[in-house]
Amino acid sequence: MRPGLVLWALGALGALWTAAWAFVLLRSRAGPAFDAIEPIENRLRLRLLAAFGVIALLLFALTLRAYPYPRFRTQALGVPVDTVGVLGAQWGWSLDRNTVPAHVPVEFVVRSKDVNHDFAVYDAGGTLLVQVQAMPGYANRLVYRFDRPGTYTVRCLEYCGLFHHIMLTTFTVR
Repeated sequence: MRPGLVLWALGALGALWTAAWAFVLLRSRAGPAFDAIEPIENRLRLRLLAAFGVIALLLFALTLRAYPYPRFRTQALGVPVDTVGVLGAQWGWSLDRNTVPAHVPVEFVVRSKDVNHDFAVYDAGGTLLVQVQAMPGYANRLVYRFDRPGTYTVRCLEYCGLFHHIMLTTFTVR
């Protein structure tokens, strides 16, 4: 598991934890339990809550660059030099090309013909590399750079019907 992903997950859990306690603390102000606590302790708790909230927001802002939005991906990887059109339909993928170049940014323009699908690319070892949603009437753009030549598998991660499990294809990186 990547360290950045772990940090993001811990930040998200921390933000949820902080929000839950903020909800409890703010709801308890109206009751008699809040009046029984010393005012100094209340200020300390509120300051800690604010500090955790700021930390959670900072972690969120710092991890935005890891999202697959084309602008962030283009800044990180460079301008795409190749484009591949992808169409998802029950129950298969159609790529306009089955070969993409290695070591350069490639943009996948992902669409769906019928229902929501999830375009997920796996390497030969079965590791999920990148994914994006395929939706009817909308083109999602995914920029990625393949550093290793080989055969990559595309699977659907969004349940799309009875034969969802056979919705896969492959392409070659050279």
